[in-house]
Amino acid sequence: MDGEKNFGFQSTVFRLADNPGDSNDSNFERFGNRQLYLAHAALSDLNDGRYIHHERVMREGWQGQVGTNSLSIKVAGIEARMLEDGRGHFLTTRYPNGGRLELELIPLKPIVRFGERGLSRKGDDPASVSWYWTYTRLQVKGKLIYEGEEMEVKGEAWMDHEISSSQLGEGLAGWDWTCMQLNDGTEVKAYRLRRDDGSSDRWSSVYWIDKEGNTEQVYANQFSWIEENEWKSPKTGLTYPTTVKISANHPIRGKVTYQLQPLVENQEFYGNQADNAYWEGACEVMDDKGDTIGKAYLELAGYGGGLGARLN
Repeated sequence: MDGEKNFGFQSTVFRLADNPGDSNDSNFERFGNRQLYLAHAALSDLNDGRYIHHERVMREGWQGQVGTNSLSIKVAGIEARMLEDGRGHFLTTRYPNGGRLELELIPLKPIVRFGERGLSRKGDDPASVSWYWTYTRLQVKGKLIYEGEEMEVKGEAWMDHEISSSQLGEGLAGWDWTCMQLNDGTEVKAYRLRRDDGSSDRWSSVYWIDKEGNTEQVYANQFSWIEENEWKSPKTGLTYPTTVKISANHPIRGKVTYQLQPLVENQEFYGNQADNAYWEGACEVMDDKGDTIGKAYLELAGYGGGLGARLN
């Protein structure tokens, strides 16, 4: 990011809304119907191959505050707010042992809404959808405090905002997801919804975003997601397919291929529940000739079991 050292980062806030009727029961008087928030923060040190991460869970209150009319988040070690001029937002992420990332993020392209009318399908059940919008390329600059050293950083980021009530359809075990920022100024989002038998659900999809923010899309019958190499976690014992090849039929350009190779093998995120660990980290993107054409983040979820029960 600063010309000498390279990093990847993940800053995610999950909001879980309780059932108001249940939470007002006498057994829950202490919490009422306040929201539950999870903060996931991770930093990939691409220079030394290190990965640091942590999870914090809290109820809405003095430790967890989220605005409803504008971007305003303060949950554990993650804080985000709009810039005064409205051009973008400011993000602060705190890590264990005093680490901190402070970034100003400015969108370089218009917002993208995925799916029909912004509804992204996650299975055959009509209720298995999410409202999904994204800034696929943001210019970032700021500072990183890491291992006692403060350094100026700059680069590019991707921002998702997703809302759902029942995200995984019946028979789905998890998903493999990636966002790619290619060197030609375009982006790709691809995801495979994994069925219990290991096959891809028909609502799996690939999106291409051009330089102006326009999208093209194909579903599972027009692309393949091939697992080429695996990594086994020494912590959880889970095995993740971290090296993949995605081949898809672009509606205009025909067949295109993307090969994703992790820049750090161990980018496994595990929090308070070990069976819900997932792998999410920085990758290099190559074409079918092996030439580097961009960078990506890859997320592999549901390999520990129990994911569907947590999301539905």
